Amino acid sequence: MDTFTILKFTHIIGFVLIFSGILGIFISEWQTFSTHDARRCAEAARLTLIFRNSFIAPGSIIIIVTGIWLVLHLDMGFFEEPWLIGMWGLFAMEFVEANLVARRSNNNTVRWAQKALEAGEITEEIRSSAHGRLGLFTHFLDFPITLVMVYCGVGRPDWTGLIIGVVLAFLASAALALTAPKRYLRTSPNTGKPA
Repeated sequence: MDTFTILKFTHIIGFVLIFSGILGIFISEWQTFSTHDARRCAEAARLTLIFRNSFIAPGSIIIIVTGIWLVLHLDMGFFEEPWLIGMWGLFAMEFVEANLVARRSNNNTVRWAQKALEAGEITEEIRSSAHGRLGLFTHFLDFPITLVMVYCGVGRPDWTGLIIGVVLAFLASAALALTAPKRYLRTSPNTGKPA
């Protein structure tokens, strides 16, 4: 195999790791929204950290190394093509968001899950303090913005296609953040009402 094939294959593995982590986090965080069992909530919060550290962190490192190497190997220049600027620009944005917003939000979720475990129940006060609006928005942004990055690599869009993809990703995230958690909270076993 030549260098390009190895780099491209390894780059794809990095994205597979990141997608796996994002899907795992999405499911585990969903449990923290929807469950009324304090132990289940604490376990879901712990799994979120495991997915972040075991899949997303190594996937990100692989993507950074192979992405830079691919650009240099192909002698492209980082600012020559809109799709390439979109790919590394969105990746940089997600990298900063993951380390400044998502990590803080995940740690907050772990803390409130621990409080719920100590209290033996998930109270409304604990649940409402768990997910801030920004953390909720970025939670739902991870998947669509990563799809836009993959679209940049596969479809190689011009500026118009890139902007449309980013706007759609942000709109999808906002719509999900505003509607999904309230709509899909499970019915409380004690009251029969949504929590």
